Amino acid sequence: MAVEIYLMRHGETEANVGQILIGREDSPFTESGWQQPVEVARHLVGRDLARIYASPMDRTQRTAALVQETLDRLVPIELAESIAEIDAGEFTGLSFPEVRSLLPSDAILGQFHYPGGESWRDVQERALEFVYGLEARHSSDSVLLVTHAGVIAGLVAEYLGEPIEQYIRTRFGHDFLGRVALNGGTLTGYEKIAGTVDSWV
Repeated sequence: MAVEIYLMRHGETEANVGQILIGREDSPFTESGWQQPVEVARHLVGRDLARIYASPMDRTQRTAALVQETLDRLVPIELAESIAEIDAGEFTGLSFPEVRSLLPSDAILGQFHYPGGESWRDVQERALEFVYGLEARHSSDSVLLVTHAGVIAGLVAEYLGEPIEQYIRTRFGHDFLGRVALNGGTLTGYEKIAGTVDSWV
């Protein structure tokens, strides 16, 4: 039996609005950031979730707690380092324009290794290792991953059979909810359930 995996991004933060690459640091929610997880969770009410896996960043833990409060039963929350935000190393705290100005002219975004941190391919590989391991833990369950736009992009790119560098500029909104199935070690049946999907500026 397939594992049904729901994917959602954390609520909007002040750093998101300011277009700051905060990586493993944190930022307070905006007013919308407090409401978005509740609205997304309403699409999950009545679904038999076995577990919520959340990135250990504060913003994803806050989001997971809001989801848990909104659902009609107490779904266990487990933190998963493998679906954490990218470690942006020395670029942490820089604005997106500053990051772009510092990237080498020949940089391939998915492969570029942030000084002292990770590349987006690194993020994709650790997230995929975690997701593929869910089949052994949840043979026919439904689970929710509360994570980050780059992690979701990496999972969707794998489903589409595309390299991460072809998909990392896709922005999954803070109101996004998607679903993918894992069956026999293969991601299948991806769909967007709610929210916005567009491109980073």
